[in-house]
Amino acid sequence: MHILIANYEEELYRFSDNALQEQHQILPLPEDVKLIAYLRNNPVDAIIITLSTNDKKGFRTYDILKRIPEVQEKPIIFLAAQQEEAQERKAILMGADDYLTLPITPQLLLHRVNSILQLSTLRKNKSYADIYEEEISVIFAELVECRDLDTGDHMKNTTKYFKILLEAALESGEYQGVINSEDFHDVVRSAMLHDIGKIGILDDILRKDSSLDYDEFEHMKTHTTLGKQAFEKIILETGGSKWLYLAKDMAYCHHERWDGNGYPDGLKGEEIPFYARMLTIADVYDALTSSRTYKKAYSHRKAREIIEEGRGSYFDPAMVDLFEKVNKRFEERLKYSQHVRR
Repeated sequence: MHILIANYEEELYRFSDNALQEQHQILPLPEDVKLIAYLRNNPVDAIIITLSTNDKKGFRTYDILKRIPEVQEKPIIFLAAQQEEAQERKAILMGADDYLTLPITPQLLLHRVNSILQLSTLRKNKSYADIYEEEISVIFAELVECRDLDTGDHMKNTTKYFKILLEAALESGEYQGVINSEDFHDVVRSAMLHDIGKIGILDDILRKDSSLDYDEFEHMKTHTTLGKQAFEKIILETGGSKWLYLAKDMAYCHHERWDGNGYPDGLKGEEIPFYARMLTIADVYDALTSSRTYKKAYSHRKAREIIEEGRGSYFDPAMVDLFEKVNKRFEERLKYSQHVRR
């Protein structure tokens, strides 16, 4: 891919060049060049505009580029020397595809550029393939529900709670570099399939109307590995869309614990994928507030207490903080679900 770098900050140019040159061809934008002629002779796939403090020239360049037909649909990323709220707001309002600031690792810059390039390609080629992927995710969820209605309801409810957390994380602005708003749909779709592995659980265990004994629980735990294996096979056969990799991680890791006492691998802390740590909150909340033949549903208040007690042991403390900020939205969602079930 060809990445054009409009250089108004030398340090940022060198950083971008070093981070991207192994996978992309870097084109510097010369000073005082005739842009239209230059871009016709040098086709580009994406543009990075570096910004120094209180930079105005970079924004003028953006405005000019967006008027040139050859690059109107190309993604443009601003890379700033330091965090400036006014600059960031302006970049977003102007329609930039991303706004990044130092400090940032070369690996993360490469990842963000590649993600934006991939999204740009998908937008251009949005057709039956996108519709097919959407239908497949719904079919998977319906297959699980056919095996066990409780599991089907749980997957749907958990996804709704997860979506509340994801929206809150995006709104907070605290997870820039971790969450990309462009991935929102893929992440939610992936969360919906976190229990896909239960398709492979024996009926007499999956539908048992009492608590599981030790051996039965050990078998139930394999749904995480079965989910991972299912997605790995799909990825191998199809080449793998981004949402499939996200779904694989969430299916495999949503029962890991922050303190390392979860399963299947006993991952600890940030070894657990970020979205799986977020999903665990939603997953446990729905399990606590849902009734089963062998247990009564806990109230929102009791579920909130249990989640707070699990801070730093069962749950990522940052995810508990996020839950606390939006717990009223969880309660509203729970009341709505209870009303619908009546």
